[in-house]
Amino acid sequence: MPIHLPLHGNGLSTSPLSRERALQRRAMFSCAFLILITLIACMGAIRSAAAASAFTILPDTRPLLPTVILKGIENGELTGEVRGDVRIFLGDTQIIPNGSGAFKVPAGVLAKNVRTVVAPEGMRFVASTKGKRFYPVSSKQGQGLSPKNRIYFPTAEAAKSAGYR
Repeated sequence: MPIHLPLHGNGLSTSPLSRERALQRRAMFSCAFLILITLIACMGAIRSAAAASAFTILPDTRPLLPTVILKGIENGELTGEVRGDVRIFLGDTQIIPNGSGAFKVPAGVLAKNVRTVVAPEGMRFVASTKGKRFYPVSSKQGQGLSPKNRIYFPTAEAAKSAGYR
């Protein structure tokens, strides 16, 4: 059995077993150090995420922008709402909203371009209050009737009994 003497007075021997143990200790220390650094980084990230998710709601102090909300065309009339100071024109006609900002005006040119009138549920026939004939709701003649003059019927018999043919 060989005799191992300390090198340079530091107490480390040169045997392969001792060197392996020293490497294992360094590796364990390095792993522990890396784990500690990783934990510190994770804690910092968690704190940053918590700080980022905490927010304060502040009142909106920006000046109000004039806004026009068009709700749609209902029964031949354009409906909407105005918020703020704004002028609205439909063609050459100025739209004047009521005190709360709501408006309802004949759709005019818009109604000619977009003509969608929803028939009440269960109604299959339509007639004009100014005419004598009735039509299926989905027919070309039925779609062409003025929305404000429409009268609906669930059956052809109901339309006939009301005097339409």
